[in-house]
Amino acid sequence: MPPASSRRPWSVLAVLCTGFFAIVMDTTMVNAAVPVMIGEFDAGLGEALWVVNAYVLTYAALLITGGRLGDRFGPKRLYLAGLAVFTAAAGWCATADSIRELIALRVVQGLGAALLTPQTSAFITVLFPLRLRGTAFGVWGGVIGLSAVAGPLAGGGLIAWAGWEWIFLAHVPLGCVAFVLAVVAVPDHRPRVPHGWDVTGTLLVTAGLAAFCYGLLEYGRPGGTASVLSGTWVGVGAVLLVCLVVQQRRTRGEPLVPRALYQRRAFVRVAAVGAGVHFAVVGTALPLLLYLQNILGNDPLAAATITAPSALAVGVVAVVVGRWSQGARTARLLGVGVLVYAAGLALTVLCARPGMNAWQLLPPMLLADAGIGCTLAPVTAIAFQSVPPSLASGASGVLNTARQIGGVLGGVAVGSLLRLRLSADLPTHTRAAAEDLPSRLRAPFTDSLLTLSGDSLTRPPAPAGLSAREAGLFGDFTDAVFQQTFISAWRTTMTLPVGVLLLCYALSLLLPLESPPSIPPQGKGKKSPQTSRSS
Repeated sequence: MPPASSRRPWSVLAVLCTGFFAIVMDTTMVNAAVPVMIGEFDAGLGEALWVVNAYVLTYAALLITGGRLGDRFGPKRLYLAGLAVFTAAAGWCATADSIRELIALRVVQGLGAALLTPQTSAFITVLFPLRLRGTAFGVWGGVIGLSAVAGPLAGGGLIAWAGWEWIFLAHVPLGCVAFVLAVVAVPDHRPRVPHGWDVTGTLLVTAGLAAFCYGLLEYGRPGGTASVLSGTWVGVGAVLLVCLVVQQRRTRGEPLVPRALYQRRAFVRVAAVGAGVHFAVVGTALPLLLYLQNILGNDPLAAATITAPSALAVGVVAVVVGRWSQGARTARLLGVGVLVYAAGLALTVLCARPGMNAWQLLPPMLLADAGIGCTLAPVTAIAFQSVPPSLASGASGVLNTARQIGGVLGGVAVGSLLRLRLSADLPTHTRAAAEDLPSRLRAPFTDSLLTLSGDSLTRPPAPAGLSAREAGLFGDFTDAVFQQTFISAWRTTMTLPVGVLLLCYALSLLLPLESPPSIPPQGKGKKSPQTSRSS
């Protein structure tokens, strides 16, 4: 491919980011609608978590495959294929009649996202010289921040004015425009060096990740055999992933995960940091929206308006930090961002109170999202510092897979822990509140609340036969118990993502402060040719 002009790479990046914007915005839009879907489909918290995590699970399980397909057939073809699948599935999601049908269609959406995502960051390494990649990755990270703002706002507005179906239908025109722009503007770049196809590795990584994550997502479901079945799936997934490691080391051809990637400690460590940050981002998003909507009583649009200013900070900080993400300062910026994010999360949950004005949470939320913005470009920049263009798509697939696996683990671990803590804390707060009720109301009050599980976020109605005053008192005490229980469980649960972030900070201290030398694409010779993929 001939060298791009100084202006053309930015126009191509803008087109690529249009489709990437739709992919990233999807999760934030759906998160905003989950509390509504719980009532719409008469679903529990566990099923609602599946609406989000079915998408993230498929996304994570197929990202490496998507990256390697880009290496083999060219990133433009895979970008267009992924965008077409994602857009079509979004339109079908709007027609779902049950939550199970919606979950199945979300799997198809995840497939499209997995095909598209690795190609966007791979194109950056092909189109931009080293001195501009930090800025380009900053813009790429800014798209994530912008989608975090637009997703909840658009989702809240669409739900308020047209219904939850439109959070999916809105992707259709956006996806069609992005597809046409990509056909016209994105170069049909293909690798000069033909890549092999590791069929065994592809099957092992896809099946292993899917089984492992499915088992984690099912953990804590009600039923006597649920824990046994989830443990079985986790075990099967772990065995398949161990087989993958052995197969990748012994394969004589071109492995699915290039050896040059996992042999570089900096790449492995920064991928782990990226996974940890995404663990916290995905894991903490839904509990916050549940608190704003179900506990404080804000509608989806009001909740989105509250979170928008802090989400905007992600995009602004990501672009600014992207320009600084070069040389020795990159690892330091990453460490600072992780610490700021952890502090913001801790302050957010500590400031939460029953019946508070939600805008009082804005300062700690701004701090947390500024921390996220400070991590996006450094993670990507450090990961690609030692990766030659010939391995760009593969490296992008591995890095994004690490992030998405972190997101899957965060969503299920935080969600499951929240459900367990709600189940454990509800009886304590119920019995304490019952002591302040008239004796006539104590038994029906405790009976109605103690039959609930952590999977339920719906208040029980007042028992029949109560006077208007007694029914009002019953409702007030029920609301107070739900608020206190949720906040108590939320605070305990948030120690998990904050702890993961502190581990990420410790790992960031092990990253090199100087850029390592480039890896020769074929592992031969003294020079590192730069034209194997980019010329």
